Amino acid sequence: MIKNNVGYKLWKGYGEHKWFGKWGEGKDMRWYIYRLWIWLGNKSGYLKEYNLVRDKGLLKARRALEKAFTPQLEKLLKEESGGKNTE
Repeated sequence: MIKNNVGYKLWKGYGEHKWFGKWGEGKDMRWYIYRLWIWLGNKSGYLKEYNLVRDKGLLKARRALEKAFTPQLEKLLKEESGGKNTE
């Protein structure tokens, strides 16, 4: 009886679509929500902006860490190389 329902046929056809797969093949509601988020993020430009801000922040953090730890690392390397030369 339910198979004669037009809505069921549409849903079944949607589930068997080549891009979506069937429910139960490792894709649940979380997968569809994630795909929707990616699609909306691409359309609105949010993901592009997010990636730019993230990359800029990571670069800034890397520079700060390099600035903070370079003197200590150089000192350790000098001590190591100096110890090897005296042996």
